[in-house]
Formats: sequence, structure tokens, C-alpha cells
Amino acid sequence: MLVRPFTLIAPLLAVIFGVIFQLAYYNELYLFWNNIGIIVLAAFSLAGAQAVGQIINQVEDVEIDKANGKDYRPIASGRVSIGEAQAVAWAISAFSIISSFAINAIYGIFITSFLMFGVLYNIEPFRFKKRLWINTTSLAISRGLLPMPAAWSIFGNAGDAVPWLVGSIMAFWVLAWQNTKDINDVEGDKKYGVITPVAYHGIKKLSYMIAAFSFMSFFLLFLYIKTNLLSKELASLFLLSIPTIWMLYKLFKKDFEIAGVENNDLWAAYYLTLAGFYIIAAATYLVKPYVTLFS
Repeated sequence: MLVRPFTLIAPLLAVIFGVIFQLAYYNELYLFWNNIGIIVLAAFSLAGAQAVGQIINQVEDVEIDKANGKDYRPIASGRVSIGEAQAVAWAISAFSIISSFAINAIYGIFITSFLMFGVLYNIEPFRFKKRLWINTTSLAISRGLLPMPAAWSIFGNAGDAVPWLVGSIMAFWVLAWQNTKDINDVEGDKKYGVITPVAYHGIKKLSYMIAAFSFMSFFLLFLYIKTNLLSKELASLFLLSIPTIWMLYKLFKKDFEIAGVENNDLWAAYYLTLAGFYIIAAATYLVKPYVTLFS
């Protein structure tokens, strides 16, 4: 519960399928099973960086968690002390940094940057979490833009345009749907001066903003393909408009509830759909040789 394992699914899959995407893109899939140990280590390195952010968040937000009815969390409930949580965070940070630099220096820099985003988001005097739209934008960068280039850098060139272009599409999508985690927390956030978009704008106005950012993410995909910046095969990513439309439907109807996970079912759908960007991109280039063969 301290590291919130459900939130680690996306970074784990981001590395595994991001690597498959990169290797398949360059017809080097033979490297995957030959380096599966490195790939698994890299996946846990990124997931560890995400876990550290979750721990720091709980360390800094004990009273906010209580105000938002999340007193079941380990620190808020008193089952884990702040000192114990910080020790775990330091241990996981050390693992993530050491393991990532052991893979290569560029990947190590990416992992270090993810850890820094966790610090800047949660800890004063920066505390991005409190600052309207800076909070969500910082997460759009760290969870949307950067993970694909990070995964690409494990065996490929992080300077390639493809992972950054796909990452920019994901950044707008995250900018939209990261807000779902705050829908249930408005009361406590306002009480402690955390100005999230939903706390400031209200759910009705924010719903239109989420719809606009969602549209922008798929418009960017269209634009990149139209201008040949991305291959037309990546039009497969438009499949993710289906869950996005379903999420918008539930959002505008205010039909969301806690469904076996923290926050609400839109928050769960956000993490699963985010993982879908990596899975579909990888699957597209996995099947490309067979499509070419039979076309």
C-alpha cells in the first residue's frame, strides 16, 4: 500500500513494450530475449522511481489523506512511521539510480529525472502539487512525454524523433486524464491549499478541458502521420480513442465511483489506457512484417 502497486503497472509495461516497440521498429527483435534480464531490471528501475514518488506523496500529505478519507493508507493509519517510509524511499531510490546507470548513462539520467520530478512535485519550496496546472503539467511531462524516450534509450538512440513524438501525444492525454485522481479529493485539497484543476475549475468546466486535451492528443497523432513525421502504421493508436470516448461519457454523466481501487474507476481506466499506448505501438510493429507479407 505504501508504493501503491496498481500505479506501477504503467511504468512496468512502458519499459517492456517500449523496448519491444523500439526493437521491432529497427528489426532487432532478436535482442529482446537475449537481453531479457536487462529489460526486466530496467522495468523495475522505472517502476521504482514511480514508487518513490508515491511514498513521498504519502509522507508529505498525511493530514490531506486524512481529510480526504484516506486514513487507511499506511502512514495516515499509523501502521508505518514517516521515518520508516522515508527509509524505504531512500532504498528504492538507490536501487533505481544504481540499476539504471548500470544499464547505460542515458537511461540513468532519465530515471534520475523521474525521481527529481517526484521531489519537485511533493516537497517544499517547490511543491508543484499545490500550484494550479503546474501540478498536472509536471505529471504530463514525467508520465506522458518522457517514459517512451526512456525505454527507447535502453537499446536505441534517445535522440530519435519517434519516441518524443509519441511521447508528446501521450503528454496531452495525461494532461487530460491525470486529473481523475483528484476528483474525489477536492474537499481535503482545498482545506490544505492544494489547488488542483478540479478544485479550482469545478468538475463541469474541467470536463470540457479534459475533452479538449484528449482531442488535442489524437489531433497531434493525425498531424504527425499526415506530415509523415510518424509512420501511417501508428494510426493504430487511434484505437485508444475508444476507451477515451467511454471515459468522456462517464465523466460528463458523472458516472464514476470507487471500484476496488483508490480514487475512482476513471482513474483506473487512465492508468490502463496509458499502458495501452505502449502495448499498441509495440503490437503494431510486431505484426507489421506479417501484414506486409500478406498484402
